[in-house]
Amino acid sequence: MRPIHSVPLTALSLLSFLTASAMMPRDASSQQHVPIAAPRDRTADSLRAVIDAGAPRWLAEFHVPSLAVAYVRDGAVAWTRVYGEQAPGVPATGRTLYNVASLSKPVFAETMLRLAAARRLSLDEPMAPTWIDPDLAGDPRARTLTPRMALSHQIGFANWRRETDGVLRFKWEPGTGFHYSGEGFEYARHFAVVRTGAQLDSLAREHVFRRFGMSETSFAPQPWFAGRVAQPMGPEGRYGTPSSSPSGNAADDLHTTIGDYAAFLVGVMKHDGLPARLVAQRDSLHVIDDGEGSRCDPAKVSRCPTRIGYALGWSVMEYPEGPVLWHTGADWGEKTMVFYFPARREGVVMFTNGANGFAPMVEAGVVLAGGTPFADYLASGREEVKPKS
Repeated sequence: MRPIHSVPLTALSLLSFLTASAMMPRDASSQQHVPIAAPRDRTADSLRAVIDAGAPRWLAEFHVPSLAVAYVRDGAVAWTRVYGEQAPGVPATGRTLYNVASLSKPVFAETMLRLAAARRLSLDEPMAPTWIDPDLAGDPRARTLTPRMALSHQIGFANWRRETDGVLRFKWEPGTGFHYSGEGFEYARHFAVVRTGAQLDSLAREHVFRRFGMSETSFAPQPWFAGRVAQPMGPEGRYGTPSSSPSGNAADDLHTTIGDYAAFLVGVMKHDGLPARLVAQRDSLHVIDDGEGSRCDPAKVSRCPTRIGYALGWSVMEYPEGPVLWHTGADWGEKTMVFYFPARREGVVMFTNGANGFAPMVEAGVVLAGGTPFADYLASGREEVKPKS
C-alpha cells in the first residue's frame, strides 16, 4: 500500500484534493478538451460504442496507461471493456489485476455483513472484549467501539495513524460524526480475524468471493498475481512498483479484475443471500457528511442531492427518485470508481492504473450515467479532475 490519497470521494471538491498532485506533460494538458456526448437511445450497445470511441482518446489526453470499465444493466453485467496497457508494451486485458485501493472497503463491509448474517459476530457488539489496539489500551473510549462505527466512519480515528504521529488515537469522540478512516476498517478487520480465527482473505472467500463467483480476487498477494498486475503510473508520468498488503488490508490493496468486481456489484444489487434487514442497513445513510468538502454547489449542477453521507461501506447521495451508492479509490498510481442506482439496477465499475485516472473515469461516468443528476454532478467536476500542467 502506498498510503498517500486513500480517501473517499463524496463530493467533487474532494476530487480536487485527490488529484492535486496529478500531473501530465504540458503539451497534452494544453489541448482543448471536447466532451463526448452520451447516445440518445442509451442501449447497452450504443453506450459501449461511445466508450470504445472515447477511451483511447481519454487515455492519451490525460496520460493514463489503461482504463477498465464494466456496465451493469437490469441487475446483470451487460459488458466489460479494457483499454490501454497494464505495463509498458503489455496490453491490459480482462485478466489484468488492478489494485482497487479504497474500493476494498465495500467488499470488506459486505464480508462483515455476511459474518453478521451467519451470527459469527454482531455489528453492534463492543469489539473490546475481543480486540483492543495496544495504542488504545489505556483509553476507556476503546471499550465503546463497534463494527458499525468502523464501517460507517464514525469511529473517531484519523484516516491513517501516520496522521497522528504513528500512534492510533482518537481525534474525535467515537460515534459523534463522520470522519473517514481507513484505520477504522483495519480495526474491524483485527476484530473479525481474532473473533473467527481466520484471516481476511479466507473470510472474504468463504462469505463473498465464492458466492459471487469472484475467482480472481484477493486481499492478500497470491502466486497467480504473477505477470497480471497493472503497473501504477505516478503523477510525474513514471511507472512504479505495484504494492500489496501481505496479510490483507480491509481498507486498501484489494486486487481484482474488472469482471470480478462487476460480479460483486451484481451480487450487491441482488442482495444475494443477505437478509433484508442487513440489506436495508447496508444501503441506508448512517451518518450525514456535512463537512465543507461534501457540499454541493447548486450553481454548478441542475440539482443537488438532498443528503450526502455514508452507509455501511458505501457513500450515499440521496435524490427524490432514489439514491446513488458509490465509492472511489485513490492510491499513488491507481484511481478507481464504482457507482450504482439501486432503483434502476444499473451501475458502473471503472479501474485505472494512473495518478490522473479520475479524468477519464469522469468522462466515462458522465456517458454511462447520462440523464441522471449524478451524471450532471460528475460533469461539474471535469475541470477539477483534469490534470494540471
